[in-house]
Amino acid sequence: MKLSAMAVSLTLILCANFRHFIQATEPVAMSIPAPELKGITEWINSKPMTLKDLRGRVVVLNFYAFGCVNCIRNYPHYKKWHSDFTEKAVTILGVHTPETVAERNVEQLRKKIIDQDLSYPTAVDARAETWNLWGNRWWPSVYLIDKKGVVRYRWDGELNWGNVEGERVMRSKIVALLEEKD
Repeated sequence: MKLSAMAVSLTLILCANFRHFIQATEPVAMSIPAPELKGITEWINSKPMTLKDLRGRVVVLNFYAFGCVNCIRNYPHYKKWHSDFTEKAVTILGVHTPETVAERNVEQLRKKIIDQDLSYPTAVDARAETWNLWGNRWWPSVYLIDKKGVVRYRWDGELNWGNVEGERVMRSKIVALLEEKD
């Protein structure tokens, strides 16, 4: 069976992009105003908030789905950052955007949050409005927003997949953002 030139090209492009995705060792540097949260249907562990409310703080915004194993593997890092940085003007904010029908069950989400001891705020993005506004494509994805409300870094996927030290890298970026003048 022969593949068309277009099929071969598409396959090469997809493989190259996937290879970059799984082998990322540095976050993507960015400099765009953080889109506001949109269409949040519920808040867990917090009263409703906006990113504008969080100006003056570094925000670690993580898109996740509770059934995603790659997301679950990042939980210990988020919990540690929440513990280490909350008193230092950092807010960890989960945005739960369901990937499957089962993940649309908010009571199940609440149970998973309790079971995993996730005490930071979670915004329920049931209709993927925030996901779409941010142009997000992966579970999990972690964005670092500076004190002025500018998205500065993005990490797609598990932080410590394989030999990658994404947790250490992103932690250092959080510290650097904290040290910047307002």
